[in-house]
Amino acid sequence: MTRISIAAVFVLLVLTGPPVVAAHAAAAKEGGAKSGTAFDFNKKDPIYITSDWMEVDQKKNTITYKGRVVTIQNDMTMRSETLTAYYEPEMKQMKQIVAEGKVNATQGKRVATGEKAVFDDKAKTVTLTGSPVMRQGNNQVSGVKVVYYIEQDRAVAEGDGNVRVRATIFPDELKGSEQGDAGKE
Repeated sequence: MTRISIAAVFVLLVLTGPPVVAAHAAAAKEGGAKSGTAFDFNKKDPIYITSDWMEVDQKKNTITYKGRVVTIQNDMTMRSETLTAYYEPEMKQMKQIVAEGKVNATQGKRVATGEKAVFDDKAKTVTLTGSPVMRQGNNQVSGVKVVYYIEQDRAVAEGDGNVRVRATIFPDELKGSEQGDAGKE
């Protein structure tokens, strides 16, 4: 079950990368977060999952939660209609975790929403689709799909022929975080 926490945390933190890295620095200062990468996660705190229904299917190697699923770890919360974990038969590692239906992940001032979030452990990616919107404070990014590459600490927001990537950035919020970072050097 440790991988479920990792997926939940990465989905929650996906929104810190794409809008602006400086905005994350400001939020980290406000929230008293540890210094380090924007995608630190907590392996020690317990994970609480509530839902209307749960099934473990050993033939399909899945654990599925359905109906008003709420996943909480420390100050991070993810809500969805379903959460399905696909695991290796030996239960040593999760292969993929999929949250679907009104996905809403929050941590402090950071919010990510969409219809589907997929954590792929092998590819080390988190993909948010279904009108994904990521907000941090007043800054916002949206598109058709957002992919976060975990090991590269890099995110890509994509559009298509009908929907373009849109970003709203408030320079005053960035200016405050840049001044705070300059004093550290």
